[in-house]
Amino acid sequence: MKNRMVVPAIVLMLGAFVLSAATVSAADKPEQDVASLIKALTERLEAQDKKIANLEGKLTDEALHAARTEEIAKIMSDMRADAGQRSAMPQWLDDLTFTGDFRLRYEHRGSDGIQQRERSRYRFRLRFGFIKSWLDDQMKVGFRLASGDNNTVFGRSANQTFTGGFNKKDVWIDQAYAIYSPKAIPGLTIIGGKIPNILEHTDLTFDSDLNPEGFAVAYHRELCGIDVFGNFAHIVVNESRNGHDTMLHVYQGGIRAPLPGGMKSTVAVTWYDFENYEDLGLVAADPANSWNRDMKIFNILAKVQFKACGLPWQVYVDWVHNCRDGDTTPDFQNADDGYALGVKVGKNKTKGDWSAGYQFKYIEMNSTPAILNDSEFATDSAALGATTNVKGHVFKVKYNLTDFLIAGGNVFLVKPIVGDPDENNFIMQFDLLWKF
Repeated sequence: MKNRMVVPAIVLMLGAFVLSAATVSAADKPEQDVASLIKALTERLEAQDKKIANLEGKLTDEALHAARTEEIAKIMSDMRADAGQRSAMPQWLDDLTFTGDFRLRYEHRGSDGIQQRERSRYRFRLRFGFIKSWLDDQMKVGFRLASGDNNTVFGRSANQTFTGGFNKKDVWIDQAYAIYSPKAIPGLTIIGGKIPNILEHTDLTFDSDLNPEGFAVAYHRELCGIDVFGNFAHIVVNESRNGHDTMLHVYQGGIRAPLPGGMKSTVAVTWYDFENYEDLGLVAADPANSWNRDMKIFNILAKVQFKACGLPWQVYVDWVHNCRDGDTTPDFQNADDGYALGVKVGKNKTKGDWSAGYQFKYIEMNSTPAILNDSEFATDSAALGATTNVKGHVFKVKYNLTDFLIAGGNVFLVKPIVGDPDENNFIMQFDLLWKF
């Protein structure tokens, strides 16, 4: 607008100058010449006004176009940001995690002694499930399905053998549980259902494939740089119509503490309190031999973790003692102790990672329930895969072929503590494990 005022003012000044000049010479020129000059100046002013108006209109249109372009760009940017925050999947899939793995295995078993046997078999294991979270991960519900033969080894294996004339293979509920970890009480976890094992343990007391059924409470708190923890579990082993339910109550306490040289240690003391263990039907229902009706197991586990040669290491010692051993059977009196020594090096996470481990285990007949510990560490003639009255060595190795595919091998050299001294059992396994 300022430019529009300045230009007419200049034109008027020029017009006044010309008019004054014309007035001076008016006596010499006709009156029509003055009128023609004024008309020409007027037309020139009108043309100038139109030109200025056109320029202003053009500038206004360009500014409006730029403003509209900027607004559209902002709207598109907001839409993209909103789309990035929203999943294309239904809302109920938010905070839902899928887990699973598939393993192929070749296994060879051989034994010598009184009964010489050989057996080769191909097997697979499939496990998959979901975990749903709410309330900023304070509450979770999870389940996992797995292959396996129900009740054949008391839930200690999810393996299926290639056999049966191509028959269909079973899939069972392997885990089904709810977890509550309130932020108002840091370190507290409550879990119920068919639950993952929350206890500090080795396969001397619990097979890694065994998922207890019942309820558990875990709590830990750091005191003076030491993590102090306590766990309690109420486990239903077997419900019976006669009222003699087989129950297991587990009480555990321990610490996780740093050691010099960057090492870490874990010490756990556990009391396994069985009720009506004999009613499982695994032993003769003879009142004279009912010593193990309420089996009481005392367990101490110590682990040390450290780094050496650029690799993570773990060494552990695990010991169990049955405080209610009253067995009067010849050869099995006072057979109430068991222990395991183990070392592991390496960790399997990404392509090229490897790990190796070694165990020595010595498990006397009445030291720990055979239905709970490692089902593969057994003599070939052991009933139900029972794994007490055995001793021997275990070697394991794993290698990551990719981030998701692991190749591994296991060797078991096992013999009975009491029995045929020449009975040596050899188990060799080759695995391919896919994680997804």
